[in-house]
Amino acid sequence: DDDQVKTLKKYLEELGDKVDLPTHFGFLMTWKLIAPFDNTAGKGFAVAYPPEKELDFGKDYEGKEGVKASWVGTTTEDEYGIVDLAKVLTPFKGSVAYAVAEFDSDAEKAVDLRLGTPNSWKVWLNGKLLFAREEYHRGMNLDQYRMRGTLKKGKNTILVKVCQNEQTEEWAQRWQIQLRVCDATGTAVL
Repeated sequence: DDDQVKTLKKYLEELGDKVDLPTHFGFLMTWKLIAPFDNTAGKGFAVAYPPEKELDFGKDYEGKEGVKASWVGTTTEDEYGIVDLAKVLTPFKGSVAYAVAEFDSDAEKAVDLRLGTPNSWKVWLNGKLLFAREEYHRGMNLDQYRMRGTLKKGKNTILVKVCQNEQTEEWAQRWQIQLRVCDATGTAVL
């Protein structure tokens, strides 16, 4: 519960403790992003754009309306790991973005990937589609969606497809993700 987290953080900081919420929860803070790919009339959810076929961070692609889609790196400063795609990329209505994070694991282990987003999405772990949901503007919560996957020993690649629709209402402008890696009880896997 966010209210409990904020209250506990406040009390601990008053006692002189430093509270590092991203590490405590296991949020992924550093990402490579690319956009815009076409999601006009919601068609992009089912289309496998180039990042689903290859991850070449040195390559550009033709994006929506002829705009060049290029990879950019970002590290969020948000203590809940929220990456605001509309701020890092250009906010494009009716677009698809991809976010990639690398995760090093000391051993093979089962983990939860827990995602929060108000947008339609798909998540892959090491090229395996874990889950997808085609639903827009349902709100965004910590641990909103839970997926089970297995990390391999060494470098792991997490790919998130994030689809924004064309609604123009103020409440429909969020194009964001937050993702954390944890065990089945919610304890961060670092």
